[in-house]
Amino acid sequence: MRPTRDPLVRALARWSLATTIFLVMLGGYTRGSGSGYGCKDRWPLCENGLLGGLLPRLEYHMIVEWTHRWVAAIVGLLIVATAVAAWRARPRNPRALGPAVAAIFVVGLQAWLGRAIVKGGLDRDLVSIHLTVSMAIIGLLVLVVIGCREGPASRAGIGWRWALVTGAATAYGVLLLGSTVHNLYFAGWPVMQDGLVPEFANRYVVLHYTHRVVAGLGFLYLVWLAWRAWRTARAERWLLAAAAGAFTVNVALGAVHVFTEVSSAAVVAFHLLFAALAWAASVGAAAVAWGWHRSAP
Repeated sequence: MRPTRDPLVRALARWSLATTIFLVMLGGYTRGSGSGYGCKDRWPLCENGLLGGLLPRLEYHMIVEWTHRWVAAIVGLLIVATAVAAWRARPRNPRALGPAVAAIFVVGLQAWLGRAIVKGGLDRDLVSIHLTVSMAIIGLLVLVVIGCREGPASRAGIGWRWALVTGAATAYGVLLLGSTVHNLYFAGWPVMQDGLVPEFANRYVVLHYTHRVVAGLGFLYLVWLAWRAWRTARAERWLLAAAAGAFTVNVALGAVHVFTEVSSAAVVAFHLLFAALAWAASVGAAAVAWGWHRSAP
């Protein structure tokens, strides 16, 4: 596929997507390092920070949390700019407008959740919802990026299209399950507690076990989709290859996460990064198969 004649929308959408994915990684590091408490319970400024909280003190955790908040603010501004550009270009590129405008409302929800998390003492369930909404934003931005491309009309059958939707949904489900047990350590990999089926002592064991099972099945499914797309030279084969590759790296990072006993904030950050990349590529592949891009000879 090639770019359309709307370079501003395309550029802003790409920058918004890239910055949002970086923000997800930064948020993972912030959570994994314990820096979410860096600014105490004050939002959006920092408790006892410089210039009334506008700047952080020279303390590691406060600097990390402050950086996370301001990158989030930049993401919000980029998404608003993308929506404005898409609105101005709507006669030429109407498909980019809907997801771009929807992203603004979802970002507003995300900002409210961010405040609620800080005020709620980093409640685990709210953190999980926060990540869920982040991935929804990424999905919408992927649709904007794909909508700004031109390519031949999709010849995919309805079965293949829904197969790709299932692949994207699986990647999203793995993310959601993983977010519920974020930063909790469960011994053993790939099995848990040295057995094929662990003792389900509480809901977190159940959720984490389900996360591993779905991740394993999702990995095999995405690899199969990529293999099939490559054999038939489909337009979405590169995106599926990227999704399967990112998922493969993430499976390895999941093992490292366990072997390091969930002690490395960097592993947490990269685990979320590659999860976001797998999700974004899966959504992109499904969008191409459904013909979300602009058809051209």
